[in-house]
Amino acid sequence: MPKDHPWSPPYLGAAYYPEDWPLEQIDDDIALMKQAGMNVMRVGEFAWSSMEPKEGVFDFDWLHLAVDKLSAAGIATVMCTPTCTPPAWLVERYPETLFVDPNGRPASHGGRRHACPISPVYRAHCERIVTKMAEEFGHDDRIIGWQIDNEVYPHGSRACCCPACVSKFQDDMRKRFGTIEALNEAWCTTLWSQTYSSFSQLPVPRGDIWHHPSLLAAWDQFNSRSYVEFVEHQADILHRLTDHPIGTDMMMILGIDHYDMNRNLDIVQYNHYHFREGLWQAAFWFDYIRPIKDKPFWNTETSTCWGGGTDTSGYCEPGFCRANSWMPIAMGGEANLYWLWRSHWAGQELMHGSVVSSTGRPMHIFDEVKEIAEGFKASADFVNGTKPSPTGMAVHFSHTSNVIFKDQPLVHGFDYLGKFLERVYRPLIGAQYRPDVIDPSVDLAEYKLVLSPFLPTLDESGVRDRLKSWIEAGGTWVVGPFSDIRTIEGTKFTRAPYGSLEEWGGVYCRYQLPGEPRDFGIKWQDGTESKGSLWYDCLEPRDSEPLAVYTEGPGAGLAAATIRPMGKGRVIVLGTLPTQEDLLRMLGPIAADAGVTPVADASENLLVVPRSGPAGQGLILVEFENRPARIALTRQATDLLTGRVESGEVEIPPYGVKVLKY
Repeated sequence: MPKDHPWSPPYLGAAYYPEDWPLEQIDDDIALMKQAGMNVMRVGEFAWSSMEPKEGVFDFDWLHLAVDKLSAAGIATVMCTPTCTPPAWLVERYPETLFVDPNGRPASHGGRRHACPISPVYRAHCERIVTKMAEEFGHDDRIIGWQIDNEVYPHGSRACCCPACVSKFQDDMRKRFGTIEALNEAWCTTLWSQTYSSFSQLPVPRGDIWHHPSLLAAWDQFNSRSYVEFVEHQADILHRLTDHPIGTDMMMILGIDHYDMNRNLDIVQYNHYHFREGLWQAAFWFDYIRPIKDKPFWNTETSTCWGGGTDTSGYCEPGFCRANSWMPIAMGGEANLYWLWRSHWAGQELMHGSVVSSTGRPMHIFDEVKEIAEGFKASADFVNGTKPSPTGMAVHFSHTSNVIFKDQPLVHGFDYLGKFLERVYRPLIGAQYRPDVIDPSVDLAEYKLVLSPFLPTLDESGVRDRLKSWIEAGGTWVVGPFSDIRTIEGTKFTRAPYGSLEEWGGVYCRYQLPGEPRDFGIKWQDGTESKGSLWYDCLEPRDSEPLAVYTEGPGAGLAAATIRPMGKGRVIVLGTLPTQEDLLRMLGPIAADAGVTPVADASENLLVVPRSGPAGQGLILVEFENRPARIALTRQATDLLTGRVESGEVEIPPYGVKVLKY
């Protein structure tokens, strides 16, 4: 970002589409933006046909006018490349650029994300428009950053299967395995006579064929990498021709490796649409994207009130916008941008919520947006001068795990993300633990306690060796169920159910049972009796202590959970998924021994984020379930939003926010 730029975070803004409205209307829009307290707008993301109405003919005058007028009003611009929506002339003239589904059907013009991400012809057109944009705006200090494309994810349920993609997939497998014999051995293709004699025989992943799960996983990884390379292609151009930080606004749809996506980008950008009872799930994604870069992220899209296409997702109560807008700032972001500024008057998303209606009238939440802007301004020094304080706890969540579970869920109906959210993450934040949600590639040095539920392979990113060293140096690892049970190819181990857990955990796994059609009883060390769920690894302690034993079924008398010292650290193996209450009761003393404690005595519906840095220490509080909450403060603090001094037991109203500085 240019050193002399006049704008500073926290940023509050929206997506603005001046190409869809008469240019003389910009002044009226900007007057309302100023009234709302906004200081940034995103522009350009779907406007390719306005920028290049004919091949090689460019028109950026309207875009310069928008940037000029926004800047004159003190509003910065995030410039977006428009490559999500190629113009009709491009698709008509170059049909080979279209995404092709596994059955050989090409997509058609009229939606978005319908171009093949690796098509050399499409890449050439993208390079031309991005280069032209960078030449126009690359050194413009009124631009605070770039967004590449829009919500990069697969057009269909699987990778593009055009001839270029099929050929590249086969070439990638050749580079990965070296010989077709090595692939056959890794996947055990002798089963069902699936053995290949050449890489050119590797098929496309059709939905009507029961394909080998290792093949499907390879295609999913190829799909993710195709979109990563598509974004990197544009990032290389922008890094060469601009001075601004570069990112891509990610919709958190599993299928893309978001750590891989951001490896060569400057700033993590994230779009989310969580509403009402599901707002807490947004916190999970903020905890997931925060560790990707050691710098604040941008929440590039969220709604003021409701989502929608040609219908709405439903009304949100007053205060929702406040809580939704403060959550990313509390959790380490420096921008909250709404989709969108003025609702569309036509098209596929004309019923989506916005700041201003399509008639130019402020929406019912306009005053709430103004309040948020005033709060951002009042607390700017503290927010900019602090960041979320580390707590020493992390939870593994993995793109590769999702790839494996997608095509082999192990038990009927297992939903990796859903089970992770409801049975692991929600209990933790409800008990006021503040975990980082980390990819297996993340360095573990700053963590004291790591949970690895549903982490089927330890063979990605060298995490097996790094975990071993970290545990032996003093780390506490809580692992399972469904962890360390697959190779990187998604196949089973043949000498033991696990790769390392029997040795590290000091156990022998006697049986493995699915949790259908019944769940089995367990008894914990403290005498508490309950039931497990999902899966049952029946563990014989060999060099470990049982934390819980099964009271019924084939595993009766065997351990359901164990603990064992390993070097200076400990390994806790979970053979079944405990109830939320059991998980927290077990975890409490283990976490405390590791030096990890809840960050506050507070209601389960209150997000409590400790902050620290050059600007001091404090807490940001956000109530996320639209009901009263409480917190017991251990120190006197001043609420920067109201100037009120708070101490002791403090009540927080529904969707309430407090920025407390000690």
